[in-house]
Amino acid sequence: MNHNTVNPNGHDTPVGDATSTSRRVADALHERLDQAAEKGERLERKLHEKGEHVQDKSRELNGSLTRLMNDRPWAVVGGAVALGLLLGALTRR
Repeated sequence: MNHNTVNPNGHDTPVGDATSTSRRVADALHERLDQAAEKGERLERKLHEKGEHVQDKSRELNGSLTRLMNDRPWAVVGGAVALGLLLGALTRR
């Protein structure tokens, strides 16, 4: 009984060699998947840290704007009017 398979080149290959080749390919694929998963986890951690940083900065900015509005309300109103006039002039063109 012949325990050979035909490889892509059309040559007979012993079944044991084909099995070991498929095992090597599977192992290599698993290794690549593990590496991709590790990179994904690192990226997720970095994004989470950056998100926390952005939230902190947003809270700081919100606090600063709230203090500005409470300390100088007319300056805020004047700035809003000036910004409105500028945007109106730019959109008319």
